[in-house]
Amino acid sequence: MTWLEDRAARVRRASLRARATGLAVLVVVVAALVGGGTWAWRAGHLDTRQVVVTGTVRVPPQQVQDLAAGALGTPLVAVDTRGIARSVEELPLVLDVAVERRWPRTLEVVVTEREAVAAVPAPGGGFQVVDEEGVVLAEGAEVPAEVPLLRVDVEAAGARTLTAAREVLAGLPLELQARTRQVSATSPADVRLVVDGAEVRWGTAEDTPRKVEVLQGLMSSVEASVYDVSSPRAPAVVP
Repeated sequence: MTWLEDRAARVRRASLRARATGLAVLVVVVAALVGGGTWAWRAGHLDTRQVVVTGTVRVPPQQVQDLAAGALGTPLVAVDTRGIARSVEELPLVLDVAVERRWPRTLEVVVTEREAVAAVPAPGGGFQVVDEEGVVLAEGAEVPAEVPLLRVDVEAAGARTLTAAREVLAGLPLELQARTRQVSATSPADVRLVVDGAEVRWGTAEDTPRKVEVLQGLMSSVEASVYDVSSPRAPAVVP
């Protein structure tokens, strides 16, 4: 064996010893982790001890905690987070839910509530507060001050109609909003307003800025009972 061959053999043996040592260390570490984890599991140190609810304003946190209470005492890793999320999503005021594990022993339920966007007449009288999908969030005899009243039959006309009415109202300048007494719609293409006692046929929510200009020009020059700006290039009035 030459000197070079002997040196190469020594390098290979040293490399093998290093790999063997590294593997042995890895085995010991893995065994310690598995053993420690098993001990913690059996001793209950990884069981779910509390449920924390965040993101709620109108939904009672206790109501959410009750739905997640079955997770208490269960190892956190084994908690059915999807099942809890599905249960909480069935609450009428809840739009979305995320259930997160917070190690070592806490389960967090993050709730996104539905947002009230408008009030609409209720079928039996009074008013319903609805979200953007037309889901009824509350009912009452009065319209809450924080939402506009839109005369839209959401059940018959659909949520898109509600959206169109909201977009038109939101697109009005404040001065015109103040003079608007009613916004109604039977379809997304048939939004109507009552401004200064006159009916305004708006059509869709498209071209709202242009329709505002046309309406303001007409109302400043022509007194009428009906202003039709649904086609702003060819507006019409009814005396």
